[in-house]
Amino acid sequence: MSESLWAMPVSELLSRTASSDPTPGGGSISAISGGLGVGLLRMAVAVTAEESLAPLDALLAALQTRIVRAADADVRDFEALMAAYRLPREDDTQRDARSAAIEDASVGATEGPLALVGALLQAIELSHDLEPAVKPGVVSDVLAGRDLIAGSARAAIRTADINLEQLDRSSSAQASELRTRRDELARRLEAAA
Repeated sequence: MSESLWAMPVSELLSRTASSDPTPGGGSISAISGGLGVGLLRMAVAVTAEESLAPLDALLAALQTRIVRAADADVRDFEALMAAYRLPREDDTQRDARSAAIEDASVGATEGPLALVGALLQAIELSHDLEPAVKPGVVSDVLAGRDLIAGSARAAIRTADINLEQLDRSSSAQASELRTRRDELARRLEAAA
């Protein structure tokens, strides 16, 4: 897919998500939902209009940029994985090259969602600082944003999980480290949300 998910009208994004098209899938929709959740946090800062919240907004803006980029990155990771699966496998050399390409693409398709979870976790942590600092009328937006971000992080973990299963099946040397990272992020998420 050459067009950014963010360039699509919302109605088209929704239609594509509900279609048989493989993208956008769980990872990219997680990033989109998380980006919107961070948007709610930033809106609460903007409405409160306190200069003291500017550093917090700058941190949220940087996180939002990372989260937003993860949507299209997830599509690219999926496309790379599908391309690896389509490689020829007519002889041992081709089969070995295909297996290595699938492993590399699976690692990338696991690392992306885990990095997304890390950014979403930071946003959740900042939301706890933000909650008591904003105007009472927008506290509900901070809470709604946090809920969206937490749900997005849980969904991104599920995207990582499917790729971790592939790495486990292929006995990848990187599977153990990635699973440890995944488990730590999941533990932190449950504590923070």
